[in-house]
Amino acid sequence: MKTLETMGERIKRLRLEKGLTQEELGNRFGLKRAAINKYEKGNVENMKRSIIEEMSNFFQVSPSYLMALDETESSIESIYNKLEPPRQAKVYSFAEAQLKQQNKKVVPLYGATAANPIELAYGDVDLDTTVETSVPDKADCALVVKGNSMEPEYQDGDIVFYKAQPTVENGEMAIVEIEGTGVTLKKVYMNYDDNKIILRSLNDDYDDRELEPEKVRILGKVVK
Repeated sequence: MKTLETMGERIKRLRLEKGLTQEELGNRFGLKRAAINKYEKGNVENMKRSIIEEMSNFFQVSPSYLMALDETESSIESIYNKLEPPRQAKVYSFAEAQLKQQNKKVVPLYGATAANPIELAYGDVDLDTTVETSVPDKADCALVVKGNSMEPEYQDGDIVFYKAQPTVENGEMAIVEIEGTGVTLKKVYMNYDDNKIILRSLNDDYDDRELEPEKVRILGKVVK
């Protein structure tokens, strides 16, 4: 039966595969040779999460692999259950942080998009403002809705997410830029007979707006 590899043994093997001494490996992470020697001997309980992440990236392996939590002879849950409570807490904390980092998506918030085409506002890019809560997988950017023409689906002040692309299908919701005025959120239709683009509101109080194709630029498709 294969002998399970400990975290310390795995660090040592990966180091040797790179042809590095303990001192050389330590220098890459701002650590002394004694610290690497300690880790390789199995004294890893005080190893910082940031060092685990940096070392995993350096060796091009996952943190769970570096921590020897992937052995086929035993599941992660089985290994976890064998740990003493203080070590279980550290493993759980690290795994939880990794999951949050993996699932978090951040997109830039570009300002305001008018729901009412009569009152357009172009959102300048603000790289310091981002959205990272409940961001759809396909979203590239976000805008704040201004106006009520897309009610009831989008209220004034709502955040709308979109995937950057130059075209959309007939009837799809899109963020469009109207030449000389600004950006708006509308359903987009093509009037092929008259060669016009129709921008349609969801609020029946607003009429359709027909424009020359060259005056309309599709910025992206709205995604949820």
